Amino acid sequence: MKSRFIILLSCLVAMPALAQQASVPVVVTQAKEQTVQRSLPIAGRVFSRNEASLSTTVAGQLLWVAEPGTLVKQGELLASMDEAPIELRLRELENLAAREQVNQRYLAREVERLRQLRESNSASQRLLDEAETNRDLSRQDLATISTRISQVEDELRRSRVVAGFDGVVSQRHLRAGEYVRPGDPIVELVDVEALEVRFQVPVAYLDRLHTGDRVALETRSGDSYQGHLRTLIPTVNESSQTFEARVEPDLLGAIPFVAGQLVSVRVPLSGESHSVMIPRDAVVLRSDGNYVFRIGDDNIAERVSVTVGEGEKEWVSVRGKLRDGDWVAIRGVERLEAGQTVLRQVAAS
Repeated sequence: MKSRFIILLSCLVAMPALAQQASVPVVVTQAKEQTVQRSLPIAGRVFSRNEASLSTTVAGQLLWVAEPGTLVKQGELLASMDEAPIELRLRELENLAAREQVNQRYLAREVERLRQLRESNSASQRLLDEAETNRDLSRQDLATISTRISQVEDELRRSRVVAGFDGVVSQRHLRAGEYVRPGDPIVELVDVEALEVRFQVPVAYLDRLHTGDRVALETRSGDSYQGHLRTLIPTVNESSQTFEARVEPDLLGAIPFVAGQLVSVRVPLSGESHSVMIPRDAVVLRSDGNYVFRIGDDNIAERVSVTVGEGEKEWVSVRGKLRDGDWVAIRGVERLEAGQTVLRQVAAS
């Protein structure tokens, strides 16, 4: 009789411990209702609005080319050529112009002398007409030489490659000592301040987007920024059935974007609505449907089917029988089953 009493007492003592052992530890947090805007996630890329491959329109030998990474202001020199052959031709034309000016002065005096002789019938009209013709031809020759001088001066100017805008030299195609022909690319210049994000949008959303719409931008490191639709190009790519849109980030000088960088773009598609939000980790994804575990005041896990909607970072909107303030499990759900008792631990805010 005494032994039976001892066994019964041991079972009574062990029952709470067994119940404690059967409870599943989980981390919980509360669902919250907040404003959500439906948006379309699209991959985009950062481009410079000012990007140019610079070349020269004259042939010659390069003397100097700016190195990649060089920051330049508008009008600063990027590459220069050997200008000696051009300067020699310019000097030759200037000498011809000076000679023609001497000849023109002589012909002008000759015309004046013949006019005086003609008044006294000491010279024929034919000689006067011939002198005036030579004088006028000399004036035309001088004008032609002046035009050729302007052409060579323009050629001299174009032998220097200068920056058309503020930027950085991103690539150097030719180096000092190489021979360049007209149209050969020499350097690539990129404006690192005037940037935009370009992305392709399915044509089905063409009527839902408007210039000026607010757009969310997110880098791969998780940093979020805002921008606005600056340009919509309503021409559709036949193969992908998409059109191009361009976003200008706000406060660009304070945003660490670089040309060529990949960013995630969230394009708004509808007005704002109120939805229940829960952490993404709370959702159990299955082929037969998604669900979460709601933890009641009695610490019993209840399986609730949900439909996942729009997301925002680590939170996602859901539709189902969840309400604002419901406790849902976000850690330990992989070994949790409906009806189980849990040991709840509230997640840190």
